[in-house]
Amino acid sequence: MKGENGIFLDVGANVGMATFAAAVMGFKVLAFEPVFENLQKICEGIYFNRVGELVEVYEAAASDHNGNITFHKLVGRLDNSAVSATGAKLAFKSNEEIEVQVKTIPLDEVIQETERVLLIKIDVQGWEYHVLKGASKLLSRKKGEAPYLIYEEDERLLQASNSSAKEIREFLHSVGYNHCTQHGTDAHCTKTD
Repeated sequence: MKGENGIFLDVGANVGMATFAAAVMGFKVLAFEPVFENLQKICEGIYFNRVGELVEVYEAAASDHNGNITFHKLVGRLDNSAVSATGAKLAFKSNEEIEVQVKTIPLDEVIQETERVLLIKIDVQGWEYHVLKGASKLLSRKKGEAPYLIYEEDERLLQASNSSAKEIREFLHSVGYNHCTQHGTDAHCTKTD
């Protein structure tokens, strides 16, 4: 995709590793991250990488509705926060958890119909189905205009958020994503003829 004009959506940006990789290649990036401590790291990275003109940060959890939601953070761990308390603790059972209210926003309310989105990366600890539902207009674009999609498909995390890989695949099929391949716990999806 290098050399193409378009936007990279980093949903569950964490501390911005994917955000900065895309930005230093010249892509415009919209990064969605609800955890304050992670946002601080992203802002530092924007400054140190000198990519302020390319990165737009949203202090929100992408979802299928506008509003607020309870989010579970593990004390001392910034990499495993989740909407589901069970999902947050799956990898680190001994950490203390705190609940915070975070803003939610659907991707369809952020992305204009005229904006070209090249790639969506979603890593949100089991909340992937809700993010995808909130991007249904974007994902319904025709082949050639629809973004390439990479999302975490970890069945344990999905079930902790009351969804499943099957439910996600059925939704993606309904909007024309008929070709998905598994790469570890990540799924890569494109539209086919």
